[in-house]
Amino acid sequence: MANPSNFQITPCVALVESNEINFRSLYLYHTWVSPNLNQAEIIEKNSSTGMGMTSVNNWTVYDGPGPNATLVARGQGLHIYAGNWHNTFSLVFEVERFKGSTLQVMGITVDQEGEWAIVGGTGQFAMATGVISKKTHERRNDGNIIELAIHAFCPLPKASRSLLTKIGPWGGNGGTAQDITEAPRRLESITVCSGEIVDSIVFSYIDHTGQKRTAGRLGGSGGHPNTIQLASSEFVKEVSGTICTCEDSNVITSLKFVTNVKTYGPFGQGNGTPFTVPVQDNSSVVGFFGRGETYLDAIGVYVHPF
Repeated sequence: MANPSNFQITPCVALVESNEINFRSLYLYHTWVSPNLNQAEIIEKNSSTGMGMTSVNNWTVYDGPGPNATLVARGQGLHIYAGNWHNTFSLVFEVERFKGSTLQVMGITVDQEGEWAIVGGTGQFAMATGVISKKTHERRNDGNIIELAIHAFCPLPKASRSLLTKIGPWGGNGGTAQDITEAPRRLESITVCSGEIVDSIVFSYIDHTGQKRTAGRLGGSGGHPNTIQLASSEFVKEVSGTICTCEDSNVITSLKFVTNVKTYGPFGQGNGTPFTVPVQDNSSVVGFFGRGETYLDAIGVYVHPF
């Protein structure tokens, strides 16, 4: 029996800013039978040991197990038999928000429940470390579907806060100026309360330390609420609306949000002068500021590059 004193693990506190990645309900198609096979043998096994067989893989990963699921990434690399199937591959993302970014993955057999190690990354996942949990979702005649959950951390560059841009506001000068105190990194949800005009907006976001925060209420307490919950790969790429005079002051009368997935709104009646928030390519809206009291008098946005 091994001496326990030879294997010490000591708690250590390291104050490093990082982004936490939590991707769930991803499905890897491990297909080794034609016509849809996504791996191919390139080296045969050793006849005496049974080891050494090597295959290349271009596994597909979707955001669901059904026929209408969206392709999220590809697992591109090698798996080699050495008493177990050892996998080493790049998980190359293809969805718009993470396109071109990769996670470097190592571990054993695809179809066994357990974990793969994330040993690095590039792009938005630069220097990532973590694990990918895996379990068999469905066994099929041509292969298997493996459910994945990704949990990792990426160090946050110190210079990233300086890339945050504040644009606006649009609207009137009424109400009280309102802003957030912690720099936003990713927008998670938006709730717009509206009737004939926009009464208020509340939103939640992830700040630069990885903490989830809720901001608002920017505006008054009236109106009917409509909540937008953004998916993990969804981001806001355009905000537009209208401005009109109400009770001798300009207010926001409608808001519309366009993401890489769909359009939400308009919320409100849409009467008045239109405005559109300019967001450059490779950037997204990550937060809001403005003026409000009884209604949403004015709104501006925070924009951050991917």
